Amino acid sequence: MDFNIGIEDLSLAALQEVCNRVTQHAMDLVSETREMVLNKDSFQEFSRIIFELKILLSSLNPDKYLHAMGSESTKAFLETLDFQLKKACKIIKEYKSRSRIHLLFKSKSMLLQMQDVAKDIANTVSRFQLVNLDISLNLKTMTNQIIDNLSTVEFRSAFATETIASEIENSISLNNKNQENAVKLLEKIAEAVGASVNASMVQNELELLKQEKEEMEAQKKQAETLQLSQLIQFLYSTEIVLRPQDEIIAAYHQQYPIDSFTCPICNKMMMDPVAIACGHSFERKAIQQYFSRGERKCPTCKQELLYLDLTPNISLRNSIEEWKQRDMDLKFQAALSGIRTNDLSRMNKALEDMQDLMEMPSYAAKVAEEGLIPKLAEILKDNRLNRVASLKCLYYLAKYCDDHKEAIVKSGAVRCIVKQTYKDGTEPVAIAILLELSERETLAEKIGSTKDCIPVLISLLSDKNPDVSQTTHRVLQNLSSNTHFVVKMAEAGHFQPFVSRFNQGPQETRTLMAAALIDMQLKESSIKDLNNKIFIHNLVQMLSSSTPACKAVCRRSIKKLVEYPKMVKRLLKDPVTIPHLLGLISFVRSEQYEKEDAAEILALLIGASKHLEFRKYRGLQELQSKHNVSLLLQVVSSSDPPTKVQFLHLLVELGHKSETARNIIRSDEVAIGQLFSLLHSDQPTVKRWTMKLIYCISEGHPDGVPLPLSPAKETAVTTLAGILTSSPDIEERSTAAGIISQLPHDDTTIDEILCKSDTLKAIHEVICSIDGENIGDVAAAGPGTYLLENALAALLRYTEPTKPELQRQVGKLELYPSLVRVLSRGSSLAKQQTATALAKLSQSTSQSVANATLMANQARNSMPLVHVMKLLPNISWCCSTSSENGILCSVHGAACSGRETFCLVKADAVKPLVQTLSETESGVAEAALTALETLLTEHSTLYRATAAIVDSKGVGAILQVLEKGSLSAKTKALDLFQKILGHTQITGSLFQRSEGILIQLLHDNDLKKKAALVLKQMDILPDQSSYF
Repeated sequence: MDFNIGIEDLSLAALQEVCNRVTQHAMDLVSETREMVLNKDSFQEFSRIIFELKILLSSLNPDKYLHAMGSESTKAFLETLDFQLKKACKIIKEYKSRSRIHLLFKSKSMLLQMQDVAKDIANTVSRFQLVNLDISLNLKTMTNQIIDNLSTVEFRSAFATETIASEIENSISLNNKNQENAVKLLEKIAEAVGASVNASMVQNELELLKQEKEEMEAQKKQAETLQLSQLIQFLYSTEIVLRPQDEIIAAYHQQYPIDSFTCPICNKMMMDPVAIACGHSFERKAIQQYFSRGERKCPTCKQELLYLDLTPNISLRNSIEEWKQRDMDLKFQAALSGIRTNDLSRMNKALEDMQDLMEMPSYAAKVAEEGLIPKLAEILKDNRLNRVASLKCLYYLAKYCDDHKEAIVKSGAVRCIVKQTYKDGTEPVAIAILLELSERETLAEKIGSTKDCIPVLISLLSDKNPDVSQTTHRVLQNLSSNTHFVVKMAEAGHFQPFVSRFNQGPQETRTLMAAALIDMQLKESSIKDLNNKIFIHNLVQMLSSSTPACKAVCRRSIKKLVEYPKMVKRLLKDPVTIPHLLGLISFVRSEQYEKEDAAEILALLIGASKHLEFRKYRGLQELQSKHNVSLLLQVVSSSDPPTKVQFLHLLVELGHKSETARNIIRSDEVAIGQLFSLLHSDQPTVKRWTMKLIYCISEGHPDGVPLPLSPAKETAVTTLAGILTSSPDIEERSTAAGIISQLPHDDTTIDEILCKSDTLKAIHEVICSIDGENIGDVAAAGPGTYLLENALAALLRYTEPTKPELQRQVGKLELYPSLVRVLSRGSSLAKQQTATALAKLSQSTSQSVANATLMANQARNSMPLVHVMKLLPNISWCCSTSSENGILCSVHGAACSGRETFCLVKADAVKPLVQTLSETESGVAEAALTALETLLTEHSTLYRATAAIVDSKGVGAILQVLEKGSLSAKTKALDLFQKILGHTQITGSLFQRSEGILIQLLHDNDLKKKAALVLKQMDILPDQSSYF
């Protein structure tokens, strides 16, 4: 609207603002009325009239009615009209915000209010006399039409609406609880208000009605509150939405008050009500305590009591019990309905109540009858719900309803329990359910067959909760009657049921279980359970079965068990283990693979046993008898290559542990001849194991290798030399070198054969190969290391002082530098053998030098030196001018300058030998000390030899041996130290260290005398010391 500025009584701006507000409220009313569903025609007509009023007001020129009516009248008109429009809008909004059922029920009241408002608006417009203004004819006509329409508009309820409202009122007044009729009436209501009947609609209506009820209660409008309560009850009677338990109980308690059941003293429901003299009742304990305080008046009526006798109020007690039962029944029905609903909060509350009720068997039975088991199982899959409560309900069902256990299993509850336990951890009641169900054998079968059930149960055996672990153990016991299940338990690491079942089962069962054992992963805990005397005996007895399959799985099972030391002892303790295995070997009808298996098992048993056990166990004593050793040798001679290999392996293991067996083999000339003939076998494995057996029975024996008689002896030595020199197999060469090292030492025929062969050359190549190895790798155990060690052992034959011809061969090959390098790079055994070889070579040189010196001194007095040199061309002379390099030895001078003459100093071996003294392995230090001591045998060179050792830091190394070495090493070290002291002076820190170490040795009974002598030599102990 356009207003002209300049009106005296009312500013145009203020008037425009009021007009705009009226127009806006008119539009709001139009909008609200258009959305009305109930009595739609009446509201649409009213909306049309108000819209026309809005157009009229917008079309009027304010100047005309301001001049005609005045500012005050205009303002009063507009404000009255604005108030009436807002009132109409408020009525509609208020009813639209309420429940649609309540709106329908109260529609008559609302329509009457709207009728009055319409007439008020008509009167306001009429009184303002818009028609008298100078306006167009059309506007005047519109004004009159609006007044007439508002005056005559009728807000009348439709017949259908009135009928439905009447039906609602009748249903409420008659307290009709027929669910079918309630649903039909609700459908009529929904149609009238333009809605669909569903749980969401009903739930929404209930929430609105409850909110309105609370408002009415706050305003203390009893009639309205009752009416709303009745409408709520009507909606619940449709059973589309179930009534919450707390509302049911509250309604019940409102109907049946419990004040009369409550003790006035303790304010708790009475369990044992008693009446006193005045007739009032109390809880027995409460009134007794009351009287014990000296009271003689009734706590309720304060009447003085003539006597204090208590009379049981049986009637009241029965009423209380009846009320409790009704209360629990109501709770049960409410919980039942709550569990069946889709409302999560109601379901959780219902589950909590149901778990408490089901502690009583009668309610557990009712739950089963109601068919609630599948629902409870389904709840276990939803982590939004109270799964623990559901589990407890299922537990009571399993405990009290034996006939319904099958239904629990069929519902999938077991699988849910297993999955839940695996993912979320242990719930004690879940395992309790499995225990109850597993008591029935048919159900135990289904539980054990459930995927992952047994592994999960096994994991619970170690649960921190003792109740869980004990219950789990009982469940597994119930499952243990099934062989397949106990196998699964064992596969999961629980072997106790497996062992028990095996011991109790027939042969067929044991065969099946032994076969399963073969593929199982065994741990220490598993071995502890399997280490059972009866189990092992029953397993071994299967070796004597007439069924090939039974014997086969038994052999494979035993092979698996032999991998564990504890099982080896258990098998050896059983008196039938070795006899049964020998029986398989000696039995003529045994298949070759059976004999091979038996030999393999025996080899494993022997390999895992200790030397002392051969005297402890009867089976091992029997195995090393002459009869059985001969039996094994006979099988070697008469069987095919694979069997030969297996029995040769067995004999090697037996030979390593039993001196008796070694001597029996050595004494069997026929067997020895056959063994050496096998060195020509075209089967490398046969040849290799034959050599291992020969080396085994020869190593450490004073007579060395038990060679066959000539000419087989010469063939045997030649064959061994050939293998060492030409075999491409490192292990073969290593073993051949080991056997050569053990050949009889005093047999010149063997020396001749070795001299003519390339044996020493092959040894030289092996020793020199250390120059191509990485430092650190050579010392590691491996085929190359063993080859080097055995080659050095064979070399010792060539270094014997009694075999000068063989020693000369060593000198010709210039082997000494490589030998010295072994002292730095080889294994401990290689270092020991190298030091021993160097000691023998050095010993020969020292003796030669001493002999040459003696002969030279004698010759000076009898003939010219030149004649002596012609007579002794193989001796290097200290005064000889034939030194090849012009550098004289610091100890022996020119006496050791010959190419074939070995000298520790000339070979730069002194320092490596000194460094070798730090080796902790037994025998290494002793060998190095022996080699160093050879420098101190010739009196004329003692001073220079001592200086050579001292300069190589030998004193400190010797002291280290005296501190940490073995007894034999300390003994040798003391001897060497004493000789060094005789030709050199030790001072400073070395002297102090020596003194401390030697004094400490005075406490060693084996060494104190020698230590005292050295201390005396150092002027530390007097001559008259008690140590002498």
